[in-house]
Amino acid sequence: MKLERKDVLFVVGVSIVYCSLSAGFSLLGTILPDRMVLLNPIEHGSLNLKEIAGHFIFGAVAGIVTLRIKYILLSGLLAVLIDSDHLVGLLHMEGIPRMGHSITFAILSTVVLMLVFYRKDYRLGAIAATSVLTHISYDMFDGGFGFPIFTPFVNKIIELPRTDWLAFEIAAIVIMGIVSVMSTRKELNKQISP
Repeated sequence: MKLERKDVLFVVGVSIVYCSLSAGFSLLGTILPDRMVLLNPIEHGSLNLKEIAGHFIFGAVAGIVTLRIKYILLSGLLAVLIDSDHLVGLLHMEGIPRMGHSITFAILSTVVLMLVFYRKDYRLGAIAATSVLTHISYDMFDGGFGFPIFTPFVNKIIELPRTDWLAFEIAAIVIMGIVSVMSTRKELNKQISP
């Protein structure tokens, strides 16, 4: 498990695109019904080192099953970068809170990242999708919040039991594991075939 220059460029590139997607998706919430004035995460204290480290660790744990350092790093980074959806709160605007914490964003980010970076990199797609799961998992572990899981179609905060954090983390690990095993088999078959 080593990290080459091309891997670093890949991780940085994916992170920038993902961060931009999360921030841009949060801006969509400024035109949707059910908007509210959002709290500034810095003033509210929800953007701190503990929060960043927690999200990174929960994401990286799911990424470990890939056995590839670039995917472990990406899993941790994307779990943190979902919080780019706090942009609206930083700007003191009205919007839907936590837009990136939704199924719609998981699907959108998966499709965009796979199109932009490499369509057949199923591990990248799995990381994009599961980063929402690992992020929500840490949020529940840390304090049990509600999430707009179905936004922009249903702009209501869905309350989830705090104890479900483990189910979200396990789901992310299982998804990453299945995709990694399938991808590894495919890579091995290509090497064996003339």
